[in-house]
Amino acid sequence: MDSLIASNIRQRPTRTLISVAGIALGVLLVVLNTGLVRGMLNDRIKRERGIGAEIQFTRKGSSVLSPSSVMSLDVRYGDRLSQIQGVKMVSPVGRYVQTGRSGLGFEQVDGIDFESYSAISGLRIVEGRIYGNENEVIIDEFKARQSNLGIGSEIQVFGRKMKVAGIYAPESGARIKMNLTDLQNFLTAENKCTFIMIKVDDPNQEQTVQKRINNELPGNIVLLTRDIATGFGRAIPGIDTFVRAVLVLSTIVSMLVILLAMYTTITERTREIGILKSLGASNSYIISVIEKEAIVISLIGVITGMAAALLAGWGIEKGTTLQLEFHWTWLLTAALIGLCGGALGALYPAIRAANQDPVKALSYE
Repeated sequence: MDSLIASNIRQRPTRTLISVAGIALGVLLVVLNTGLVRGMLNDRIKRERGIGAEIQFTRKGSSVLSPSSVMSLDVRYGDRLSQIQGVKMVSPVGRYVQTGRSGLGFEQVDGIDFESYSAISGLRIVEGRIYGNENEVIIDEFKARQSNLGIGSEIQVFGRKMKVAGIYAPESGARIKMNLTDLQNFLTAENKCTFIMIKVDDPNQEQTVQKRINNELPGNIVLLTRDIATGFGRAIPGIDTFVRAVLVLSTIVSMLVILLAMYTTITERTREIGILKSLGASNSYIISVIEKEAIVISLIGVITGMAAALLAGWGIEKGTTLQLEFHWTWLLTAALIGLCGGALGALYPAIRAANQDPVKALSYE
């Protein structure tokens, strides 16, 4: 039976290649899209937590991804926050979203108070110097490496060219940083920021300090940085629906490709099926042969799709600032979708073939 399956696959190379490509496309969709979503979110979470603060304070309705609401918080909240028991240090951060030439087409710029920000995050200049005027910025090592930028390079911010004065480490917040006062002036938002990062005296008491802040300044968002993923989930609505839609679409693509390929194959092999039935082949035997052939084709498609996704992911990371993260659970999910989609797609053609009348099948031309 194994030789029969192998010979069927070899005798129809074009049909096999099309089927493999269809399955591979479904796997590619799942692996790349889930890897992109997971990589982007985890990269953002890592950089936000890299600031080193335990609490993020901002206003309701503010979104770090929306340029219309990036500077809605008064920096003078920092003075009131500093007076709350358990708060060690605060640092206001202004965030601006602009179009970018890589990634998803946008990038973020942070306006910071360098002294307080570096004290909380441990940020340090590893090359060059701190920005000296409104026409200078600093960038992190990843941005410098991926965008091929160095000290003195020009970079687009606010639609104008600014110079890179320094490169900093470690990664934290947005990859481009400038003076908060200069950002406020550019956006005509005096004494405004997007959020305030809060360092507490005792990290083990962060929840207690969070409750005190809520009590002292009600009606605002006081988020623990360890829970910042929840905040990003709100900032990107529909992300779970998008992932589920990709999974469903990939399954449908796999099923339809296999269904069409196997249905066409059954029509072509009507006479062969008649010969098998005349020799005593049972319905279950014929169904199993067709299903196994579909699973073999699906397996080849899964392997091809995985390899293509990993190669494409490597190319995307090398050519853009996007980060992808492939997890074994999603790789397994993609493999199961490809295999199950192929098996289900071949089920109807297999049943149809098994129920053919052997006499009519033998006389089929």
